[in-house]
Amino acid sequence: MADLGLRPARLVVQSDRRLVREALAAYFSDARGFTVVGHTDTPHGLHTLCALGRPDVCLIDVEALTARTVRTLREIRTAFPGVDLVVAYTSLSLELLAEAVRAGVTSFVPSSRGLDAVLKLLRQRTRRAHTGPLTAPDGQALTDRELGVISLMSSGHTVSDIARLLRISPHTVDNHKRRVYAKFGVGSQSLAVSRAIALGLVEPPKTNGEARLWQPGQPPLAVVCGPPGPVLNQLVQTLVGRGLPFVHARSQQPLHQDHWARWHRGPVITVLVDPSDRDWLLPASLDTAVVVVQSAQPDLAVVTDLLATGARAVVHADDVPDDLPEVLSLISRGYVALSAGHATELAGWMAVRHAERGSGMPDLTAREQDILGLLAVGQTIRQAARTLGIAAKTVENTQARLYRKLGTRNRAETLTVAYRLGLLDPTSTSV
Repeated sequence: MADLGLRPARLVVQSDRRLVREALAAYFSDARGFTVVGHTDTPHGLHTLCALGRPDVCLIDVEALTARTVRTLREIRTAFPGVDLVVAYTSLSLELLAEAVRAGVTSFVPSSRGLDAVLKLLRQRTRRAHTGPLTAPDGQALTDRELGVISLMSSGHTVSDIARLLRISPHTVDNHKRRVYAKFGVGSQSLAVSRAIALGLVEPPKTNGEARLWQPGQPPLAVVCGPPGPVLNQLVQTLVGRGLPFVHARSQQPLHQDHWARWHRGPVITVLVDPSDRDWLLPASLDTAVVVVQSAQPDLAVVTDLLATGARAVVHADDVPDDLPEVLSLISRGYVALSAGHATELAGWMAVRHAERGSGMPDLTAREQDILGLLAVGQTIRQAARTLGIAAKTVENTQARLYRKLGTRNRAETLTVAYRLGLLDPTSTSV
């Protein structure tokens, strides 16, 4: 384990296999002692992440160590001498192994030994104290504030939204955006968002995976938070009718450390009705699972966003009487919506419920897919029209249909949802 009291080791992951790199990033994000600052599929992206993310360690996954990989690692070591290079490999030759050691690779671990071996090795490499200021050549590292701005940009927030959420002026937000563009080497917000997603710098927040301790068989306590109205009334009537214990949290504020709910011996689940940004502070302070009840029928893009934000399940208001008790029961028994790439009972149940409603993966036409790809590389409407040889008005109308199908409001939000749904591959838009 990393030394207590020291800052977590900053880690970047590089693999040309998307499933592997995202799984590694998710695994180490939940491992004590590490902060994953990004992941990428290309050697060029690895170099960029070292400049922008200020890592302590690079974990490079390769099926076979090649001369090209060794050259890349030598370049990384030369440019960033303070970064440890750890290679997880499937096969390698003794000749290339010697070359890699001379190139400055810190450690090797065979992939066949599994994640535990990789974790043990990285903890050995990062046991030394990580102290002092974080720096990067030529001042290219992204600051925490710049990372916050690009994250909010990717969620579709406007400059005024970001200023309000971060409690800074719109002029300051614009300055941060300009610095982000300069560090990414891009000239538009959509390209900046594409670059940040491709580098794994923008990730949906993860739910806390640590299980609570409770007495077996005890029903869950629902902490309900939402605006007065028919949806909240229906929710309360359902809980009363099923004999499920609940409390109505009238305040959106986080609960203080000695609040009684923290000492409840059964499972505690927060139920948020049409939550605002501030409502999420309540389950964060209680460290509970979250169920979201939506008064409007949520489409797949909305569901995906809510799951990424931290919800375990999303229930439409009309389905509360039939579905909410079952959802609470599943979650209280340890089922989660998304967990390390494994679809569990609750995830399957949610997919069935949405399939019954006729929703599913947005069905994009070939033209919509083409224009989505051009948006991802930062083309304007006029540029996309010239590229495809069609009228600008056609591009504009197709973009509007994309927004409707994905449930988004602008380009940045559209790209974020498209990446999450697998409609865009970060590899195809890496710059």
